[in-house]
Amino acid sequence: MFLSALSGAVWLIETRRLGVARRMLSTPSSTREILLGIVLGRWVITLLQSLLIVVFSWLVFSVDWGDPLGTGAVILAFSLVAVGAGVLIGTLFASEQQAGPIGMIVGLVFAAIGGSMEPLEYFPSTMRKIAHITPHAWANDAFNSLLTNGGGLASVSLDVAVLCAYAAVLLTLATWRLRRVLTT
Repeated sequence: MFLSALSGAVWLIETRRLGVARRMLSTPSSTREILLGIVLGRWVITLLQSLLIVVFSWLVFSVDWGDPLGTGAVILAFSLVAVGAGVLIGTLFASEQQAGPIGMIVGLVFAAIGGSMEPLEYFPSTMRKIAHITPHAWANDAFNSLLTNGGGLASVSLDVAVLCAYAAVLLTLATWRLRRVLTT
């Protein structure tokens, strides 16, 4: 989910390069509405992808995702983080050739450090602490609580709160940069 949300950076750069963003600004829509549309559009795509992953893995592999409210909260929060990161990367680079590889590297490094490639339990204690600089570690902790410990929404509330804080910071930076990029 995170990697595909980061690919939204390439889409955002392409809309600027093709002049779509400039044409959107010439409409009666306010800059705020355009920014909201861009972010919400990317978020809906990320949520649909997440839903597809959950439903497919449940139907085909009988994955028990645990408490639906807890799982939903983690997915909603982590998808906001992913969209914020994708939009931010899309505003920091001028070409698709720059943003694509950087987004992929950022996504893979965060996934590796955050325990998405190897469970955090296998990390040394110092590395487990370092891992929590990434949103991935918080999401993995939450899913671990839901899937292996039978936790519910209450057991993942701290993880979800931290993910929401990441999302708030990334989305604030992303929309600030996006407004500057679109209006200058």
